Amino acid sequence: MTKLLVIDTETGGLDPDRHSLLSIAAVVWDDGRVAGEIEILVGEAELTVTARALEINRIDLVEHALRAVPPVDALSQLLAFVAEHFRPELAAREQIVLVGHNVAFDVSFLRRLCRLAGAAFPVEFSHRILDTASVLRFLSLAGFVPASAIASSEAFSYFGVHISDDLRHTALGDARATADLLTHLVGLVLPAGFDRLTGAAA
Repeated sequence: MTKLLVIDTETGGLDPDRHSLLSIAAVVWDDGRVAGEIEILVGEAELTVTARALEINRIDLVEHALRAVPPVDALSQLLAFVAEHFRPELAAREQIVLVGHNVAFDVSFLRRLCRLAGAAFPVEFSHRILDTASVLRFLSLAGFVPASAIASSEAFSYFGVHISDDLRHTALGDARATADLLTHLVGLVLPAGFDRLTGAAA
């Protein structure tokens, strides 16, 4: 499958067992092209947030409450988006690989969303994930990129991924930037003229 789903979340803290999920975004990465995107604001019944988290993501909880939807609706919107953009893959029983920068964090909050919605983790998503931070660490060990380019802000800067200040640390802004970063990483690893389908030089 050349199509992947890049995700990002904004949360009320670092602990998915305690802190609230505030927003989740998904970007369809189709062989280097963005084929669709969605951002969903999540309105948990009771919010648990830290001052530090809100300082980073700059979410106004009053404004957030006006636009957010309950977890069951948020999960329904996300799965409808997935069904729309991955219809052929799902029909062929291919599971979707989730991508992100430190993506295990985002997956843990996706699991929180499922719990709050009273649903199991979607079978549409593979247990395999692709973490751009881990890819960068490997490339650093192999001497392709400096160790200073592993964290998200430094990686975006190193590869020339532009994200405006008003979109940085929003779920959709960071998901878009991570999708762009993934494209740069694929271009870095594959030599010019390489056919990724046959594994041979064109």
